[in-house]
Amino acid sequence: MNDPIDEQPEYIPDPEKEKQAKAVHILVSVMRLLGVILVMLGLAIALDRLPPVPAPVGYALILLGLFQLWAVPVLIIRRYIRARVAEEAIAKAAAGADAP
Repeated sequence: MNDPIDEQPEYIPDPEKEKQAKAVHILVSVMRLLGVILVMLGLAIALDRLPPVPAPVGYALILLGLFQLWAVPVLIIRRYIRARVAEEAIAKAAAGADAP
């Protein structure tokens, strides 16, 4: 059932996968930061802090920023996970095809 801790194989991280995960993490963080910046800019425009720009543009920027803040990171992570699952399935199929 459960192997004792001493008998379990030691986890050895794959440097390439670690590099990919770090890149995805940085990308998600940057997208969230840009979303916050868009929301703040949209609020400034909507509250007439930037006079030459009409308020509806501010509302559009707020919506765009909220979308980028909440939905875009989820889409990026889902895409990354799908790629990893497909990569593992291909590797598993190749290992199964090599076995007699």
